[in-house]
Parts: sequence; C-alpha cells; structure tokens
Amino acid sequence: MSYKDSFLASIVWTVIRVWVGWQWLSAGWEKISGPGSAVWIGPKAGTAVGGFLQGAMTKAAGIHPDVQSWYAWFIQNVAVPNAKVFSYIISFGEVLVGIALILGLLTVPALIAGVLMNLNYLLAGTVSINPILLALEVILLFIGPAVWYFGLDRLFHPRWRKWRSARVRT
Repeated sequence: MSYKDSFLASIVWTVIRVWVGWQWLSAGWEKISGPGSAVWIGPKAGTAVGGFLQGAMTKAAGIHPDVQSWYAWFIQNVAVPNAKVFSYIISFGEVLVGIALILGLLTVPALIAGVLMNLNYLLAGTVSINPILLALEVILLFIGPAVWYFGLDRLFHPRWRKWRSARVRT
C-alpha cells in the first residue's frame, strides 16, 4: 500500500472512530446533563438502570429468551443490588469513551471499554445501535495505528514507549 493509500485509509478510520466516539459522548452526555439526568446521577441515581435491568429480566423467560439464564443471574445478583453504582459507571463511562475516541487518546482502552459496554447492552436484550457500534469497535481494534494516526495517541505512543523502556532498564 502506498503512502497516499495509507493516508486516505487513516482519514476513513478516523472519521469512523470519531463517529463512534460521538455516539458514546452524546448518549453519556444525555444521561449526565439531559432532562432525565436525575435518574442516572442525581438523587434518584439507579432508577433508570434498575428499570432497564428489570426489563432485561423479563426477556429471560420463554423457550428462546433474549437474555440467557447465566446473564439473568448476573443481572439479578450483581447488577440490580448495585444499580446506583452501575448508573454512575455507565453515565461517566459513556462520556469518557466518547471523549477518548473523539480525541484519539487511549484509543485502544476506549475501544475495549466500548466493546464491553455494547456487549453487556446486547446481552441484556437491547439491540438499537449496539450491534453497529460493537462491529465498528472490533474492526477498529484490529486496524492498528491507522485508527489513531489523526489523534493524540500519535503524540502519546512514542513518549509512552520511551518512558516504558527507561523504566525497564532501571
């Protein structure tokens, strides 16, 4: 592949990365500052997550459930009792993933966090845009440096490598 081709590919992957980041940022920002933010991070934190989780539990019944029994167990025994904590993790996690992807800073950890959130939303029986974001995040994880070529990671990675190599020698 020529320089021109790799440069153009980097532009395409950057546009996709920023679009995925925008999806996360706008979803999280709505939870933090939107009209319903009180049920996410305010005095009623956990209310929205609790409702979502109860809805997921109803999808765990039947011959072909949308939510598998092992995940229903996780929801019932881990997520529901800690709905308030999950509410904050989800709200601020979505914002942080969005900002990181838009800026191209810590891109790989942000993509991994996005994959984990999308996977959990899908396992809870919610489809919406989650399969599209999950597919794009997985693809971006395997693209390599072209994903963060136009981002802050381009500046961060050389410094990180230099710092790590200096620590290894000592």
